Amino acid sequence: MTDIEDLVDEIEELKMEIDALKKEVHEIPPHKHCLNCGVAIPPDKTFCSKKCEDEWNNMVKRKKKFTYIWLLFLGILVIILMFTFR
Repeated sequence: MTDIEDLVDEIEELKMEIDALKKEVHEIPPHKHCLNCGVAIPPDKTFCSKKCEDEWNNMVKRKKKFTYIWLLFLGILVIILMFTFR
C-alpha cells in the first residue's frame, strides 16, 4: 500500500510543478526580437544594439545592390535577344 501512496504523492507534486510552469509561461513580459540576431528586446526597439543595426543595414544594401545588378543583367540579355532574333 505504501508504494501506491508514494506514487499518488509524487503525482500530486508533479501536478503542482506543472501548474507552476504553466503560470510562469503566461507571465512573459511584452517583447519582440532583434531583426538581425533574434535576441529578445523591448517592444519599442527594433535592434538590440548599434552593431546589429549596422549589420542589418549593410545586408539590406548588399541585397539591393545584387538585385539591381541582376535586373541590369536581365535587361541587357533581353535587349541582346531582341536584336539577335530580328
